[in-house]
Amino acid sequence: MKKLFITLIAGIALAFLINHLFLRQEDTNNIKRMRGPGGPKVSVAVETQPIKKTRLLDEGVFTGSLYAQSEFDLAPKISGRIKKLYLDIGDLIKNGEIIAELDNEELLLEVRQAQAELEIARANYNESKGLLEIAQKELDRTKTMHKQKVSSEVELEKAQSEYKTRLARLKVSESQLSNRQAALERAKVRLSYAEVDASWTGGSNERFVAEKYLDEGSMAGPGSPLVSVIDIATLTAVIDVVEKDYFKIKKGQLAKIKSDAIETRTFEAKVVRIAPLLENNSRLAKVELELKNPGFILKPGMFITATIVFAAHDSATVVPNHSLVRRNDKEGIFVVNQASSTVRFVPVEIGFSNDSCTEIMSPEVSGQVVTLGYHLLEDGAPIRISNLKSGKTGAEQ
Repeated sequence: MKKLFITLIAGIALAFLINHLFLRQEDTNNIKRMRGPGGPKVSVAVETQPIKKTRLLDEGVFTGSLYAQSEFDLAPKISGRIKKLYLDIGDLIKNGEIIAELDNEELLLEVRQAQAELEIARANYNESKGLLEIAQKELDRTKTMHKQKVSSEVELEKAQSEYKTRLARLKVSESQLSNRQAALERAKVRLSYAEVDASWTGGSNERFVAEKYLDEGSMAGPGSPLVSVIDIATLTAVIDVVEKDYFKIKKGQLAKIKSDAIETRTFEAKVVRIAPLLENNSRLAKVELELKNPGFILKPGMFITATIVFAAHDSATVVPNHSLVRRNDKEGIFVVNQASSTVRFVPVEIGFSNDSCTEIMSPEVSGQVVTLGYHLLEDGAPIRISNLKSGKTGAEQ
């Protein structure tokens, strides 16, 4: 009983399939008879839209991400415990502002020790200078007496030797004094390093703390980042460009930037850098655009869409994209002859296009164009317009 039921179902399915194929072949034969030279001229129901004149843009739409114009880490130049950290994530920071203080007790002692050693060196220098003056006077007196034949040659040589010795000691004291002065300056500089400041050149005078790496009480080494600082007054948008659009992009071109997160705002950007190569794997080139960020609305890392206008035709002849067909390996359109209710296949050369319409560069065409039902049409075929549309093509008005 079960086998009989399965056989019955299979038979019904086979009969349905044969009937479907037969009807499909019959429809195909009818279409061929309509298209054939000896077949009846059956009107084909079509829909049409008007061929329009409008302003059409050749533009590229690219996706990318936003990056900070400048980003760097602030780190101390010396090691030490973080005594005070004045900033946190999101805080505004000004150029030259002190952001942290390290424990400076040892550094203060180094400065005091350097000051004391400098005072000793200065005293030694003054002493050597005074002894040199005495030696100079003694030498002058001995020379005078030697001329008067009062002092001997030995006494003169002794006075000269004493003067040279005092002069050498003065130079040593002077060198030691200079060395101690430098040591004091080094100690003061090291003490200044206990205050970590934020300093930069160029860009905005105010920036933001993007990240904080260490907390108060932590030990920081030379070069250990405390915070990350970014400049978002001006942002860089990095987009990927395919090969066909790469050579259309030039430095200085303007672009419109939009973000899904801020749908109500459009920002103006400018192309500032173009990569000199396309990547081997992706076949894409990096292009950087620069844009102002009033009120710091945009943030680095946001996904954006950039629209760049390459050229504009102010009075372009346009047709809907879905009106374009191919016949005998030629791309064209079916233009309606209103008087005879027939269509004429017109091979065309296309220009700009967007999501809804395409520019017809040549030949010059006007009137109505078939947008639906053209798969049953050939050149000169009779038609019956079932739904005449006159809406916008979607081109820029």
